[in-house]
Amino acid sequence: MSAQAVPEQRDAGGAERVVALTDRVWFKVKTSDHRAAVTELRGTDLPDWVRPSRGAWWIGAAGRRQADSAQRDFYATLQRECTTGKTVSSDHLLPAEWDWKRLAAEQAVAWRREMKSMVIRLVAMSLKSGSLAVAEFRNHRIKALVRAENGHEAYLAIIAEGVPDPQMFALLLDCVPGVAPGDWQPEPSPLAEMSPGSGEIIWSTLFPSEVANEILDLDGDD
Repeated sequence: MSAQAVPEQRDAGGAERVVALTDRVWFKVKTSDHRAAVTELRGTDLPDWVRPSRGAWWIGAAGRRQADSAQRDFYATLQRECTTGKTVSSDHLLPAEWDWKRLAAEQAVAWRREMKSMVIRLVAMSLKSGSLAVAEFRNHRIKALVRAENGHEAYLAIIAEGVPDPQMFALLLDCVPGVAPGDWQPEPSPLAEMSPGSGEIIWSTLFPSEVANEILDLDGDD
């Protein structure tokens, strides 16, 4: 049984416990000759910033099956590691601060990748249709508008609702390739002459054809 199958197996009553670890519930993972112990993290096990649906299960120890020696058996070794006299403690198998920092960094990278893909997709949609493109992203509404009128050079406007954090909006603008931070300007401006609605923030920039082509290529790669 793989580690990913443990939650479902537990709910169905088919997961096998590591019975020697009595201080909390650990389940056995057996895949080929690989062995592991996995537990569900709840309540105070989790930092405040971790969503209950994320990081809820944890592989605390892993190794290989040693069927030829009871002394080297993975679960027997784990029992000895966690037992001092009559006291059983598996606390050291739980996530440490470094593990949570690693999770936070991985989520930040995934969040950034997801945001960039969304922005490129929105700009490409507006570029192709000439209309406003809208998407929901993490409880925020993000819009993109590409427009060229009366023979003037094209411009791009990025519009966001519910994004009060300037750093987050700066990250949003940085998702547009080929546009330097200093090239953006807040609206209303002489460039796009757009007036933000209630709760909206709008920044615009000139939109050269080479940037447009790069965005279409990137959108095609997705």
